[in-house]
Amino acid sequence: MSIVDPNGSGSIALQAFIDFMSRETTDTDTADQVIASFKILAADKSYITAEYCIARMVPYKGPDAVPGALDYMSFSTALYRESNL
Repeated sequence: MSIVDPNGSGSIALQAFIDFMSRETTDTDTADQVIASFKILAADKSYITAEYCIARMVPYKGPDAVPGALDYMSFSTALYRESNL
């Protein structure tokens, strides 16, 4: 409670609770969840090729980019169906 109610008022705003729960559950992927995400990309095949991933990753253009760097963030959001590849 002290994380979402630092002043000890005994109540929290709904948005504070949602933000807290989102942070708490974000890092709880299991191997099965990751495998299920890859199965979506692989159209239920038991494999995925490097070429498939590379063809769908856009170049990374951040300030720390190196030649050939790929943007795994946009690929990952697509993997979890938060955007399209």
